Amino acid sequence: MFLTVQLTGILLIFVGSPLLWGVTQTVKARLQGRRGPSVWQMYRVIAKNWRKETVVPEYSSFLFRLAPSVAMAALVAVLVMIPMSGEAPSSWPHDLLTVFFLLALERFWVGLGGLDSAGTFGGLGASRSSTIGTGVEPALLAAFGVLWKVSGVSNIAPIAIWMKALPGGMFAWTLAAISFALIMLVELGRLPVDNPDTHLELTMIHEATILESSGRLLAMSQMAMTLKFSVVVALGWVVLGPHTSSPWSNLVLLLAELVGTSVALGFAESRFTKLRYFQLPAYLSIAAGIGALGFLVMSGGFSL
Repeated sequence: MFLTVQLTGILLIFVGSPLLWGVTQTVKARLQGRRGPSVWQMYRVIAKNWRKETVVPEYSSFLFRLAPSVAMAALVAVLVMIPMSGEAPSSWPHDLLTVFFLLALERFWVGLGGLDSAGTFGGLGASRSSTIGTGVEPALLAAFGVLWKVSGVSNIAPIAIWMKALPGGMFAWTLAAISFALIMLVELGRLPVDNPDTHLELTMIHEATILESSGRLLAMSQMAMTLKFSVVVALGWVVLGPHTSSPWSNLVLLLAELVGTSVALGFAESRFTKLRYFQLPAYLSIAAGIGALGFLVMSGGFSL
């Protein structure tokens, strides 16, 4: 049962990732008074780029060609590790530290591909992405520190139900959820951290790293971008979100949460403006501090 639910969830999220991206873009456009693209637009963009000729920079190496494949593989591995049914099979790998490593690996290879393009803006994007990445991992550890304190293990598992009966549990859960929500915007490259719609080279971060990509390399990079959107959001909901006793109900609930988050993110992005690059360390410090406070609440057993 669990394996069937898991494989179904993996397939649905992998195939539906461009649709979730399209929902966010469409909602944001409508709230800004624009018609905006269709929710199916990203499928068309990926298919069009896949059919185009792949042209690589003259001075790039095999690393440039390999980067999109490694990034995609890392994200697929994370997707496989997320327990879609709310409980992973006993033999299923689902360690949270491994997830953090794979997300860091994806960011590293995307930056490496941008750096290996031998272009000015590729190097700029890689530098910015790496700098931001050094603050994301500690912030994620702080946000999910509650998980280790409550369960005593590092496996991906729902903690919201366990925390309800603990002193200060719901307050700590709220802090962890807020911390993860802030970090999620960084991982996904969304406003106010980054703007995936911009083509102004001086402000791009992720887009700058794939600026020299074309053809199938660009299509794979865009698919990885949409898949990361689904993977990071699903990870947060599985760990911190509500759960039921039925595996299939948990899968349906997770899919509904993904759609709802896409709509909410589109609404939020229509209200945000991009932060200056040098303000991002303060943003990450706030996210990490909120998560660390939740961990301290659980460690101290405070009754709130």
